[in-house]
Amino acid sequence: MNQFICALLCTSLFFIANLLPATACAATPITFEVLAERTHKPTLFTQGLLVDGDHFYESSGLYNQSLLVTYPIAEPAGTWAKISAPFTKKQVVPSRYFAEGLALLGDKLYLLTWQEQTLLVYDKATLNYQKSISYQGEGWGLTSDGKQLIRSDGSDTLYFHNTDTFAVIKTLKVSNDDLAVSKLNELEFAQGFIWANIWHDDRIVKIDPATGEVVGELNLSQLKHALALKNSEQVLNGIAWDEKRQAFWITGKNWPKMFLVRINH
Repeated sequence: MNQFICALLCTSLFFIANLLPATACAATPITFEVLAERTHKPTLFTQGLLVDGDHFYESSGLYNQSLLVTYPIAEPAGTWAKISAPFTKKQVVPSRYFAEGLALLGDKLYLLTWQEQTLLVYDKATLNYQKSISYQGEGWGLTSDGKQLIRSDGSDTLYFHNTDTFAVIKTLKVSNDDLAVSKLNELEFAQGFIWANIWHDDRIVKIDPATGEVVGELNLSQLKHALALKNSEQVLNGIAWDEKRQAFWITGKNWPKMFLVRINH
């Protein structure tokens, strides 16, 4: 009886409000601890974030403002030095593109564009443009499991792509207790799972890549609220696995800070 009531309430809320992504009753909460924090340039409209070695790679969106940048994890001493620290490298994305998710595989960076149906490929070492590949649909988040690229488009579907041609190999529907989980945005593949930001939500969901089932949920509302952000578009959007530190770096669009978060298993 309790399971029936829970399912009924959750289904009703989805159809009435439609304010949150479609989920069943809350997934298993994942607890965490904040190990460290550092500054994040609030000019960056974060779309994709990843760690390689001791550097961040980040894509920043918006038309006429999109960028691909890299900068060290370690910060200089002093508040002003941190705020004014330059990027190690910066590549301006052509103004006709709205940069979205970012993934690294081998020596290449793969950058999605929002509605332009174009994947931009860059050299990791120099950030120099190499080529572009067309695809169907929107581009939101992008990650790699080491063999293929995985894309979100704001729906409840994940797309698995060939790394050379970007052809779709398979699709995966994401659900929580048989209810679709939509608005999937920034992605990260870590510890054998796909981790996804949900657009305009303070949660990151942990997805089983074999089934699409949400097996856990990370609620980061406390981190966001502590920043006292003024703009409703300054949403949580940025999750990067740091292999060296065995933790995730978390940030958001135009956030002034990044947080190193360790998951408690």
